[in-house]
Amino acid sequence: MRRWVWVLAVPLLAACSQVDSLQQVSGVPLATVEIAAEDVLVAQNVRLLSAPACVQAGDTFTCAGTTLDDQAIEVEVPDDDAMIMTVKVGGAEIFRGPVQEVIDRAGERTS
Repeated sequence: MRRWVWVLAVPLLAACSQVDSLQQVSGVPLATVEIAAEDVLVAQNVRLLSAPACVQAGDTFTCAGTTLDDQAIEVEVPDDDAMIMTVKVGGAEIFRGPVQEVIDRAGERTS
């Protein structure tokens, strides 16, 4: 049964990177933050129960999701020129860095 799940999931996951690339050039900061957060979690091998959903409140983007083992995923990004993203899983910081660098690295992997 597990083999069939992977056979079905792989084409969907491959398509995600192509869709992500299209959204990144859309110029929508909220979508870019959400994509960058997901890229960080994938790069850190965080298994997701629910992918982080992002909202903008004032001058800050915040995202919340859950890992497969029910740990909270928290992402915070100030809406400024630097856009330094902080990603925490279960309260522990796993990443801190510019959103644009995450997006650039993801673009390099898909090109």
